Amino acid sequence: MPSPAKPTSMARACPPASPEGSGHVTRVGRPSIEAIERAGLASWPALEEERLDGWLLRASQGYTRRTNSANAAGASAGHLDADLPLIERFFAQRGLPTTFRLLSTAGDEAIDRALDQRGYRRCEDPCSVMVRPLPGDIHPPSPPSFALLPDAKAWLPEFVRLKNDQGPHQRTHLAILDAIASPTAFAVVKPPGALQPQGCGLGVVAEGHLGLFDIATHPAHRRQGLGKAVCEGLLNWGRDQGAHTAYLQVVADNRSAVELYRRLGFEELYRYWYRIRG
Repeated sequence: MPSPAKPTSMARACPPASPEGSGHVTRVGRPSIEAIERAGLASWPALEEERLDGWLLRASQGYTRRTNSANAAGASAGHLDADLPLIERFFAQRGLPTTFRLLSTAGDEAIDRALDQRGYRRCEDPCSVMVRPLPGDIHPPSPPSFALLPDAKAWLPEFVRLKNDQGPHQRTHLAILDAIASPTAFAVVKPPGALQPQGCGLGVVAEGHLGLFDIATHPAHRRQGLGKAVCEGLLNWGRDQGAHTAYLQVVADNRSAVELYRRLGFEELYRYWYRIRG
């Protein structure tokens, strides 16, 4: 497949100060699940994708289930017996476990039941996809500690340090970031007096939707408003890029994170989960 376009790094300065009350949003029509799925797939690309009879198969050397799983894109449970051997072969050829990403929609839930009957088990807790509108006149200015780094190569070491993850997938993570073709913000938050950033996050605008990814804060500096500062800065950036909706993905049982995002005005739109061979 052709190489994806390089990302656009948006390192523009943001205005100072950060008043409270950023969770107040004007009620507008919520986006469809299909629209958020399209934006999410574009904003977090796999290194390899293949379409097969209503399935989108994604592979990225095993880094993140999102980019190493089969997604129903018009597939139905009734065709699963014919599709399953081809899907399993796709992942086996790449040395990956066959993994399905399934949504809380009627069609995917039927596939979920069919996979359960064929020995596929749920793995990990479900993720909640939360959304909020981005009206143009009510979000507070970005905090003064918020800044944008020039590109993925400058940003990724900060994310790795904050997550304390020296795993083997850093090169793959960088390749995914470099494959993003949409406007991208590589954000950090560096509180006054800090020698290094203590929070970071990624914003991508695709099809009018701002996706927030890889939000992280230093373990020693949690519950100090750093995650909120990252999100506020990215919401402002996304609005400036013309986004009308923001979305994010969070483990549904992560109560502290879910509560933070609710205070920022996000509400759950749907959930997704994974199944792998038991």
